[in-house]
Amino acid sequence: MSMTMSTDPLVGHILEGRYEIVSKIARGGMATVYRAQDLCLPRIVAVKVMHEGLDAELAERFDSEAKAAARLVNPHVVSVFDQGMEGDRPFIVMEYVPGCTLRHVITQEAPLTPVRALDLLEPVISALASAHEDGLVHRDVKPENVLISDRGQIKVADFGLARAVGNRTMSATSGQLIGTVSYIPPERVTHGSSDERSDIYSAGIVLFEMLTGHKPHTGDSPIQVAWAHVNKDVPAPSQYLANGTRVERDIAWLIPGYLDGLVRACTSRDPVKRPANGRALLDLLRRVRHALATGRTDDPALATLQSRAPQPNTVIANPIAHAPEGDRSTRRRNEAVRPGTASVPPWSRTGTPMSPPTPVSIPDSPLSPMDRPHPPTRPANHSRPRPQPVHRRATHPASRSRLAQDAVHRRRRGAIAAVFIVVVTVLCAYLVFHFTSSRYSASELHGTNSVERISVHGESSRMNSVSRNI
Repeated sequence: MSMTMSTDPLVGHILEGRYEIVSKIARGGMATVYRAQDLCLPRIVAVKVMHEGLDAELAERFDSEAKAAARLVNPHVVSVFDQGMEGDRPFIVMEYVPGCTLRHVITQEAPLTPVRALDLLEPVISALASAHEDGLVHRDVKPENVLISDRGQIKVADFGLARAVGNRTMSATSGQLIGTVSYIPPERVTHGSSDERSDIYSAGIVLFEMLTGHKPHTGDSPIQVAWAHVNKDVPAPSQYLANGTRVERDIAWLIPGYLDGLVRACTSRDPVKRPANGRALLDLLRRVRHALATGRTDDPALATLQSRAPQPNTVIANPIAHAPEGDRSTRRRNEAVRPGTASVPPWSRTGTPMSPPTPVSIPDSPLSPMDRPHPPTRPANHSRPRPQPVHRRATHPASRSRLAQDAVHRRRRGAIAAVFIVVVTVLCAYLVFHFTSSRYSASELHGTNSVERISVHGESSRMNSVSRNI
C-alpha cells in the first residue's frame, strides 16, 4: 500500500510525549502504520497502532510479542525500538524503511526471472531463519510485509503483530481469516495452528507469485481462497506459465525443474513434507541459487524436491487400510502392481487431510464425500473361489518365467536323449551279436554239407568199382 496523506485523528498527535505522528503510511486489517518523528532521538520511526475495538487479550499478546520481536537481531528484520499504549490502543515503534514493498515490485515487474526472484527471497528467508531459531513465528509472510529500501536493503516487518494474532483464525471485527488468505497455510484453516513450517508455506506462495505474477488460488470470497489452500496443490510455476499467455509461455522455459521442486517442497499441503524451518529452507535456496549461477539446467538432487510432493489436486489414500486379516496377501499383491505406488510419499499413503468447502469439524470429517476412499469392491457371489497364489507370477518379469520354463524343458530333453542313446546302444549291440552268430552257423553248416557230399561221393565210387569187378 502506498503512502497516504489523508486526514487521520492521530496525525499531529504525540504518543506518550515522544513520538509525533507525521503522516499515515498504510492501513491494514489489524492496525495502521504511521510515519513519526522521535522527539528524543533525531530519527524518523514507524509507529504501528492497533485499531479500536479489539479485545484486551489480543492487546496483551500484542505487547508481549512486541517484546519478543525486539530480541531479533538480523539485518533483514525490521527492528523494534519501543512499545506503549495510546489510551486503550497498544502501539509498536519500529525502524522506518523508506522505499517500497515487494508488492510494488511484483505488480511492476512480475513475472521475475529466477535469479531476480531468489535475490529478493533470500533475505526474507534469512529473517525467518533468525526468528525461528529464537522461537518466534511470523505467521503473516506476504509481499506487503517485505520492505525494500531506497538503497536496496530488504527487511521483513510485522513479526510482533503476526505472532500476536497467530492463534486466532477469525478476526474479531470483520469475521475474515487473519493471515491474508492468499498466503495462509492449510493447517491454519483446518486447525487454527501454526509453526515454523507455516511460514515456509507462505514464503513458497510468495516465490510462486514472483515467478508467475499470479497468486496460485483465487475465489469469489476469502473463505473460498482459504479452502483452496486445503484442497488444491500449488502448481509448478513453469507448468502454470506454460498454460498462460504467449509472453508467459515464452518465459516458462527459464524456470528449471529444481526451482519448480523448491516451490513444490515449500507449498506441500502436508507440513511434514516442507522444509522444517527457515534455516533448512535457506540452505535449499542457496543450493538452488548456486545451480542457477553455474548455468545448470538440470540438477537431479534438487529436482527430487518436486518428486516428493503429491500430485496436483489429488487425494492419495489407502483404500485397503481396513481389509480383513486374511486378505493381507491380496493386499500386498495389489500394492505391488498399483501404478505409481513407488512414487507416493509415505505420509500421503494414509490420506491427505482434506475438508469440504464449508467450515466443519476437521477431525470428524477429514475427507469430503467425493474424496473419501471407497472400500474394495467384492463379488456378490461369496462362494466364488478366491484367487490362487499362482497369480503372483503376473508380478514377476516374463523373461524370468521363460527362463525357468526353458530350464525344465532342457532337463526333460536331456532325460529323453539319454534314454534314446541307451535304446540305440542296446539295439546296435543286439544287431551286431545276431549278425555275427548267423555267419558262424552258416559256415558250420556249409562245412558239414561238403564233408557229407565227399563221403557220399566216395561211397558211391567204391560201389561202382565193386559192381564192375563182379
